[in-house]
Amino acid sequence: MLRWAVVGVSTFIIDYSIFIMLYGPVSSVFLANFIAGAVGTTYNYVMHHKWTFKSDEEHSRSGIKYLLTLVFWWFVGTSILKFLIVAGLDPRLAKFIPVLVVTPFNYFVLNFLVFKRRPLRRQ
Repeated sequence: MLRWAVVGVSTFIIDYSIFIMLYGPVSSVFLANFIAGAVGTTYNYVMHHKWTFKSDEEHSRSGIKYLLTLVFWWFVGTSILKFLIVAGLDPRLAKFIPVLVVTPFNYFVLNFLVFKRRPLRRQ
């Protein structure tokens, strides 16, 4: 779980930094969040697959499951973010709120559905 947290925090820093840099110039929550999410997600997938969960599942399988999970949670998180910004919350602060909603679910989905490991064989 510590590795998952390290990858999660570093992913958030990447995602957050890109979002803040882009939000002003592009003036679109969805575009800024999409670009930030794409970069952060690529990093997140690679690190979780290789380091956190040490998955032996093929990228074609785990990648598709990861992408489906990502799309779902991205829409949920972006909708929450858009709502908070439209409601008047500063985007720099609002960006933290969806993470608090999505993160608890994400660990279990990644650990038990996306990056499953084969059971150890008894010899």
